[in-house]
Amino acid sequence: MPATSLALFMQQQRAAYAEGLPAKIAALQAAVGELGEHDNPSALDTARAQAHKLAGSGGTFGFPAVSRAAARIESILSRSRDARVPPQAESNALQLCLRALEAALASDGGAEDASSDLAVAAAARTVAGAGTSPPSSASGTSPLVCVLEPDDAMAQALVRQLSLGGYRCFLLGQPLSAALAPPPEPPAAVVANVGLSPPVLSALRGMTQTWAEGGTEVPVIFMSGGTDFQTRLQAVQAGGAGYFPAPVDVSALTALLDHLTSGEPARPYRVLLVDDDQALAELYAGVLESAGLETLVVTDPRQVMASLVDFQPDLLTCDIHMPQCSGIELAALIRQQAQFVRLPIVFLSAETSLSRQALALKQGGDDFIIKPVAPAVLISVAQSRARRYRSLVAAEDTLRISEERLRMVFETSLDGFIQALADGTVVSANPSACALFRMTEAQIKAAGVNGLFDRAGPLLGHPADKFRGELDCLRADGSRFPAEVSSSQHLSSEGDVQVSVVLRDITERQLAEQQILQLNTELEARVEQRTAELREANQELQAFSHSLAHDLRQPYIAISGLTHLLERELSGGTSERGKHYLARIRAGVGQMNERTDSLLALAQLSRTQTRREVVDLSAMASELLHTLAQQEPERTVSVRVQQPLQVQADAALLRHLLHILLGNAWKFTSRQATAEITVGAELRLVEGSGRETVFFVKDNGAGFDMAYADKLFGAFQRLHAPAEFAGAGVGLATARRIVTRHAGRIWATSSPGEGAVFYFTLDKPVLDISGPP
Repeated sequence: MPATSLALFMQQQRAAYAEGLPAKIAALQAAVGELGEHDNPSALDTARAQAHKLAGSGGTFGFPAVSRAAARIESILSRSRDARVPPQAESNALQLCLRALEAALASDGGAEDASSDLAVAAAARTVAGAGTSPPSSASGTSPLVCVLEPDDAMAQALVRQLSLGGYRCFLLGQPLSAALAPPPEPPAAVVANVGLSPPVLSALRGMTQTWAEGGTEVPVIFMSGGTDFQTRLQAVQAGGAGYFPAPVDVSALTALLDHLTSGEPARPYRVLLVDDDQALAELYAGVLESAGLETLVVTDPRQVMASLVDFQPDLLTCDIHMPQCSGIELAALIRQQAQFVRLPIVFLSAETSLSRQALALKQGGDDFIIKPVAPAVLISVAQSRARRYRSLVAAEDTLRISEERLRMVFETSLDGFIQALADGTVVSANPSACALFRMTEAQIKAAGVNGLFDRAGPLLGHPADKFRGELDCLRADGSRFPAEVSSSQHLSSEGDVQVSVVLRDITERQLAEQQILQLNTELEARVEQRTAELREANQELQAFSHSLAHDLRQPYIAISGLTHLLERELSGGTSERGKHYLARIRAGVGQMNERTDSLLALAQLSRTQTRREVVDLSAMASELLHTLAQQEPERTVSVRVQQPLQVQADAALLRHLLHILLGNAWKFTSRQATAEITVGAELRLVEGSGRETVFFVKDNGAGFDMAYADKLFGAFQRLHAPAEFAGAGVGLATARRIVTRHAGRIWATSSPGEGAVFYFTLDKPVLDISGPP
């Protein structure tokens, strides 16, 4: 309801009240006249109730003199009733009060009309101000929040976090000074550091006052690094609507901003007004509805219970003096019902007796406001009490849901849960715990923690201690079972130390572990047996290879020697064909001897232990190439070795590898007029494995067809005829074995007549590579 409409409403209500006021005064005079000289409790109560109504409603409707005169009459009648003195004893005083009441009617009805209108208008403005909520954002625009923080980094971080929460942010002065630049529009809230200098805080207060004078109340939320009382008091004294110590909990800050900027709730607050004075109750209802609250007026206290169920109010206001049921009795009646224990009850009464006010609060009232009630006070109390009630209901609903979830987890968990006191008394046990112990919950409670575990001490230790380990548990029949147990201690809502114990039967797990241990033992025994068998087989193989080498070489030596003797014996009469046959026999014997030596060397390589060390591959390659050049000084060979190349490898095996690769390069370039051999390394990216160092030996020799590359590194696999290039065909197989022993790879690329490149890797990276390959 706009302020002008509220003012008009109150003027109309005052006019209606003024029209009926003479009749109310006449009725009171008649009631006082019927009291007589004798004690008449019924007539006394009637007169007292009428005086009470006038005392409470007169000031509210703009007749304060009437209210004061009626209050004096009520006081005389109450004193007469309490003292059991006939009202006639106070006849003179009552007559004076009645005449004062008539005079008050004349004075309030005439001279105070204009001032009353001004008062109503002022009240309307006060009500409008009290009901003002933070400025609502335009459609599609998020609320604006001003940030006032001297630390620029902290201010920027807070702005980013609030922006993620859906707020527009405006920095009030960076760097800070007493001349704060105002935002383009009044913000929904201000977040400021409480430790700002007095001039800056003064400038902030002036800015918020300016916004308030324009009709917009802007809450200020303070933050600081202190959690002490004085810092919090400073924030309150500065008018803060909230306080957050550093580091600021942004989620909590956002929640408070959401609350402060949300305006009225989605469902308006509801107020149930209980008063036997219909006109006064409707006036209060109009004032509250002007602030956006929903109201329901009940003039008969006997109808309140049905209205509580149907209307579901957030606040109940009631008068004390009502027929059939007083407000105090009504409050006691409401508080006896569990569903209404939380409902706030505010008494609106002209009762001035402190004892009666104390009794009203004792019977269940939350507040007591003496009539006449200012509209702004009524709205403020109603909104505050209703808001807290809603918050309490929401918190209790959240707690109830949380407890229900906990109960479901407690009852349906496959693990056993036991709640106990610090002395070992069991409070509750879930079905899984009952199943594990094969007891009912009553039996578990009777046994206690000490009767359930062989060692309950770790579970009932110091409250700060937590236990997690394995314990033996005792069943009712005396059997035991192992369990993994964890416990923690906490305080209950009553302040008692409680112990939460979670346990899980690990019988099957321990059996599985025992089986695994047994299997491991058996496996180790099998491995040891197989290792011994393999060692014995290797020894037999080594002995066999030595024996084979010796046995094979003897026939070769004999054949070779006999061919020489035969050639000498037949030297004079041997034909050319015979000499050719003898030469072929000797060549075949030589090849057989060479292949036997290669096979033995290859077998011996598998049994060789690698010993890694830093090896200068460049120097080793240069030395081998120099040796090859000395063996064939007539050849022209261009050699390039990248410097330096250092690797972690077995020196003897690496020399053997280079001897094979460089020997092949030297051999297969023998038909080139100018041979070229290059030794180097390069870094390559390997997908999913990072970078690796690749070594290579490159030549411009005969090359080979890549179609047969898969046979290249097999034993006795040759891609050239023996007549073209000599060799047993075991060298590259040996090279692959050496590279494999270093956890590396070897491969080659080539084309017939265009040379070949052999690549290999080792498991250790190159320590230093420089210069072009």
